[in-house]
This record gives sequence, C-alpha cells and structure tokens, in this order.
Amino acid sequence: MASTVTEDAPTLIRLEQHVTDYLRGYDHVGYNRFTDFEWDKLKDSVVDSNMKDLHIGAVETAMLVEDHIPGYGSEYMRLFMVNEDRTDEEAWYCRQMLHFVFRWVAEEDRHAHCLELWLRHSGKRDEKALTDLMVMECKKPYVVPHEHPNALFTYTSLQEKATQLYYSCLRQSVNEPVLRAVLAKLSQDEARHCNFFSQMVLDALSEGSTKHVAQMKEALEQFSMPLASMMHNYKRKAIQMKHAAGGYDFKDAFDHFARLVKRVMETRSDARGTNLQDLLLFTQNMMP
Repeated sequence: MASTVTEDAPTLIRLEQHVTDYLRGYDHVGYNRFTDFEWDKLKDSVVDSNMKDLHIGAVETAMLVEDHIPGYGSEYMRLFMVNEDRTDEEAWYCRQMLHFVFRWVAEEDRHAHCLELWLRHSGKRDEKALTDLMVMECKKPYVVPHEHPNALFTYTSLQEKATQLYYSCLRQSVNEPVLRAVLAKLSQDEARHCNFFSQMVLDALSEGSTKHVAQMKEALEQFSMPLASMMHNYKRKAIQMKHAAGGYDFKDAFDHFARLVKRVMETRSDARGTNLQDLLLFTQNMMP
C-alpha cells in the first residue's frame, strides 16, 4: 500500500463505512451448525431422496474448497496486518479491514464445517478417509492471486458471486432436505460477502484512474476459482460439480461485474477516458 492509501487503492476510499454497514446490518445474523439442521435424520433422508454419487461428490469438493479457509484467512491477515512498518494511515485502514476479515473468515469456516457435517452424517463417506483427504488438501500452501486491493477485491467479488450461484444451483438440483437447508444458508452468506466486496469495487470504478481499471481488468483476465491449480484432480472434479448443479457456469459471475461497470458508467462523466467502456466489453466477452 502507498503512503496515501486511497490514491493508490480507490477500493479503500469508503472501507470503514462499508465495514460498519456490514457489521451493523449482519452482526446478529447467524445459525448454529450443530443444532439448526436435522443431522439425526440425514442418513435416512439421503436414502429416501435417492442422492446420487455425483451430488455427494460435489458436496465433498465444495467442502474441500471452503475448508482451505486457514490459507485464505492467513493471506488476508498477511496483507492487512497492522505492524510497525505501516504508516499510521495504512495501519488504520488495515485495522478496519480486519474487522470484516475476522467475521468473514468465521462465516466461511462455518460453511466448510456444515458441509463436512453433512458428509459425515450422510453415511456416504468413510470417516477416516474423509479426514485424511481434508488434511491432505488443507496442508497445501495457498497464495492469493493478487496482492493489490483493487485487483484482490475484484477477484473476491467474482469468487463470492460464483460461489453463491453454485450453491443456489446445487440446491435446486437436489431434493435432500438437510442439504437444501444448508445450501440455502450458505448461499445467503455468500450473497452478503459478494455485496461487501462489490461496494469497494464500485468505489474503484467510480474514483479510479486508467491504471486502476487496468488492475481490475487483469484480475478478470486471470480469474479462476480457488484451488484450481492446487487440488488433486481439480479439473475432473470441477466438471462433475458443474454437472451436479444444473445450469451452473462460474462465468455467470461476470454478468454481476458487468452490471457494476454499467452502473458507474451511467453516472461517471469521464467514463470513456478511464477505459470503463473497454472494461465492460471485456467483461461481457467473458460471459457464457
């Protein structure tokens, strides 16, 4: 981060307000992963609903992606750590961001645990084999795809939207009631996370320069879902996940980003001079 933080990263211009809005609006929102779902009925429900191996495998892969939250969280902690190397301005922005990060990480950790609990109570996975798989994947080191806030928050807004869309599509593709209840909660959480990061993307689109727009475009160009280059047999698993969630395509998340760009272009008088039109065209070309 530069010494004048918001000049280098317009995504942070209204960071403190966005964090406050998120926590004020959702600090009370939550659910108990152990008591709010009918785990004791799940084994029979899985049989009665004729759950396919394809759908169970999709839950497992989604869980493994969510369960890498120690890696995701540690990277955000690294990027926004408050330490003596920061200017006072930087330290304050970092501390405000961490208010959100701690809440966000807790919610994502609950997602992973809910999906794990579903798998363990379903009777469709060997307990030790599942544990071994989780440990193997979680131990792999994770590095964020971008370190600059403009690119990082662009990436994360897309990733959260894609995850929200996936849970919604998977929920519509299964009839097992406990899984449907879990996926409804997870999808709602992901929608709130997407909205938080989207607000900062809107700030960058509204206030940023040509350089900042280029940073955001780079994040779009290089976008892939988390762990795409790390998870064992990811390509095969990603294809199976798509088949399990009828109608899902992660590129649909680009439609959300295109709407953000259009929203700013309608109000920003110098939109043409900042390459927003080019960004919009590029984003639309990425859509399915």
